[in-house]
Amino acid sequence: MENKNILISGAGIAGTALAFWLKKFGFNPTIIEVAPKLREGGYAIDFWGAGFDVAEKMEILPDLSKVDLKLLELTFVDKNNRRRGGMNYRKVVKWMNGRAFTLLRSDLAKTIYNNLDKDIEIIFGDKISKIEQSENEVSVTFQSDKTRSFDLVVGADGLHSNVRNMIFGNEAQFEKYYGYYTASYTIPNPKGDKEFSMYNVPSKQVALYPTNENTSAVLYVFASPEKLSYNHHDIEAQKQILRNQFENIGWRCADLIAKIDTAPDFYFDVVSQIQMKNWSKKRVVLVGDACDCPSLLSGQGSTLAMVGAYILAGELKNANGNFKMAFEQYQNIFKEFIDDKQLLAQKFAKQFVPKSTFGIWLRNVVVGLMFLPFVSKLLIKQFTDKLKLKDY
Repeated sequence: MENKNILISGAGIAGTALAFWLKKFGFNPTIIEVAPKLREGGYAIDFWGAGFDVAEKMEILPDLSKVDLKLLELTFVDKNNRRRGGMNYRKVVKWMNGRAFTLLRSDLAKTIYNNLDKDIEIIFGDKISKIEQSENEVSVTFQSDKTRSFDLVVGADGLHSNVRNMIFGNEAQFEKYYGYYTASYTIPNPKGDKEFSMYNVPSKQVALYPTNENTSAVLYVFASPEKLSYNHHDIEAQKQILRNQFENIGWRCADLIAKIDTAPDFYFDVVSQIQMKNWSKKRVVLVGDACDCPSLLSGQGSTLAMVGAYILAGELKNANGNFKMAFEQYQNIFKEFIDDKQLLAQKFAKQFVPKSTFGIWLRNVVVGLMFLPFVSKLLIKQFTDKLKLKDY
């Protein structure tokens, strides 16, 4: 087999899933991750569809079941915490024939990580600072000044991909902003509250839900017609933006915002898609949000990252390491499916967070109708992935 030594930038869901399959298929993956350890916390994701199928092939469904949040109901509340609508999660899972979980992103990544072959080299606290491609190899310099040679390099490093910036150019040419920002962090839950509550005012939304017996997560989304100007690495500036948006809008927001400085896992980012014509250049290829981020609007970024990783590794196996053939097949199989997912998310963008009091009321009514038989059939069809995975 050709080109067996492969460097993966990023130890998130896409990177760990890719390493899992590459090792299984006879390659020698190495992961490099800028964070000093696996990231904790993060917001909850709905896990279903083709990504669920990949997890089944990985034989990790029992492990994922253990970290399923097992939410019962999403409740829409007003400023006085009175119920104004909601959605029964157990009914949704039943729609999906039980093939759906609600997971923390970090729990999904940790589960995959814990199932990696112990021989896989994983480098934490370092990053790629330079990539030089030749006809026969890729020379990679790390921020720690070490230089190593690999056969291939994969950027699995997310929306703000370092590898993409170095090989394909500035992020701005690929990013499509969809008018929202999101933030999340974990707070103590000493009372063991079980409710998943969501509060809205026009153009702003905050959700509070339990992540285990002792902690809860807060998820914020707010609309902004124009992109905000702030340093992507300036955490204090991001926290101040969030305070300005949510501190005085009622419900429990003032108390939740007051806990922001003690949160161990503060996250803030733009809601954008990454749209690229080509996902590879010579011996470097991208996977997951680095090349096909569908955004928070889709609700499927993590599951699609797992699918992309499976297809990329499988096509490298089928091509016996011939990367030119494998990269072309990977994109041919997956890109049309991704384009459809991104388009669907774009159509949803205007309805993502209601922008008026009437819109909030209408959302509550519509959600209340979703369990009617004819409506549920339409939704099930919407939630069914049409991509049939190969058995590599």
